[in-house]
Amino acid sequence: DGVLLRDMVVAGAALLEKHREAVDALNVFPVPDGDTGTNMSLTMASATREVNQKEYLNAGEAAAAVSKGALKGARGNSGVITSQLLRGFSRALAGVERITPAQFAAALKSGAETAYKAVMKPKEGTILTVARVIADETEKIAPQCEDVDALFKAILVSGDAILRRTPDMLPVLKQAGVVDSGGMGLMVVYRGMYSALTGEPVEQTEMDGKAEKTLPGEFVDDHEALSVEDIKFGYCTEFIVSHPREDMKDSEVVRFRKRLERIGDCVVVVSDLSMVKVHVHTNDPGKAIQYALELGELDSIKVDNMFEEARERAE
Repeated sequence: DGVLLRDMVVAGAALLEKHREAVDALNVFPVPDGDTGTNMSLTMASATREVNQKEYLNAGEAAAAVSKGALKGARGNSGVITSQLLRGFSRALAGVERITPAQFAAALKSGAETAYKAVMKPKEGTILTVARVIADETEKIAPQCEDVDALFKAILVSGDAILRRTPDMLPVLKQAGVVDSGGMGLMVVYRGMYSALTGEPVEQTEMDGKAEKTLPGEFVDDHEALSVEDIKFGYCTEFIVSHPREDMKDSEVVRFRKRLERIGDCVVVVSDLSMVKVHVHTNDPGKAIQYALELGELDSIKVDNMFEEARERAE
């Protein structure tokens, strides 16, 4: 129900915060800025703040609050993708009071599909792959699951298996000797959720090693492919169109996304017409902001210099 779903999300966010630095240390794609764990953790923290504002007995309503909070607080490429996994999950559960295994599996499927659609050029070997494979595997096993507990065991087994394969899909991961950081972050969240589902404290989950088993050691970022000179677009630019024009249309959001794709990469633009969340790596953040002002009022503007972040990381 809504109360247990909230507790699961809170536990997932808490475990990710505990392992935030370990996930950061794996981050080499799409740029080696070492902030995937931090960005996913901040996104999940925003989701928990929203769902904790009131007690939701209805699971669909709790999921909607989680989705809303994640979108409002989404940070970085990984955070926006996480918010879209939760957005699709929430949509599939609209009107659902108590979640069955089949409904949970369908919600995971919806989350993966929504996240793929939000990314300009989806890459395999990332958090997207981990989310999709988990969704596919749980969809197959859901009819045989008597409860969500049994389904979650399949989530963890299939997730760990595909995470270990991510270096074979992305050469930059194999070169660095790491698994995908976003995929790892997602698995840490799922382990935290499972601990709440089974009534096991998050602290115990950490102590018995469940969250650590697949956490590789930190690596030395010493391969040439990740030098400052290889960063094509140097400013990670994020903001929310918090109050869009009343007459804003979906077609305008699509046009806006295409304009961003011409001036940068790692473009993620998601909208439900009441809010537009934007993430782009560009060398002209002013132009990205200027384009967005045509849609409405802006909020939570953040521009990070990734050239400087890479230099600090190298040092």
